[in-house]
Amino acid sequence: NTEAMEQCRTTVSSQAGQFGAIGDGFSNQYGNPDIFGKLGASGAVQGAVTAMDQAGTQEFEAAEKVLRKVEGALDKIQTNVTDTEEANKHSMRAV
Repeated sequence: NTEAMEQCRTTVSSQAGQFGAIGDGFSNQYGNPDIFGKLGASGAVQGAVTAMDQAGTQEFEAAEKVLRKVEGALDKIQTNVTDTEEANKHSMRAV
């Protein structure tokens, strides 16, 4: 069903963009240790926030890349199915 495959590919493409946008929102949101007050652990908290920010960015970028690969694979499947159907249609005419 080419319509169902196209709907799936379009949905995956949309989701990939959304994951990418979320990852972009994480990027470079490092806080100054002073925002956590004058506590001795302010630097450690800031370091943890920075590490979480970096991890979030990497994970959402990875998710976007995987979904882009799925989109590409679905596109190839669609192309192959269409090409095969066309070839079969033309071979039936030749008989």
